[in-house]
Amino acid sequence: MTKALNKRIADAFDKIYARGDAGLDYMDGHVELDADLMQYFYDDNVEALSKADKQRLADMLELVVADMEFDMEAF
Repeated sequence: MTKALNKRIADAFDKIYARGDAGLDYMDGHVELDADLMQYFYDDNVEALSKADKQRLADMLELVVADMEFDMEAF
């Protein structure tokens, strides 16, 4: 399960990063972004998170991706 969560986190961030600065700016400005949780990602320390926190991080990043894809393609 942990590997699956790590993959979800990496896949979501890859989609954000693929949009370049626009994707990163979108992520940084997203209302759902939990800065404390993201710090583990930025510090490359996701493995230190509990399973529940990894789930929250994956869900959060996937929400950002879904919103970003809608906002950037719809308007």
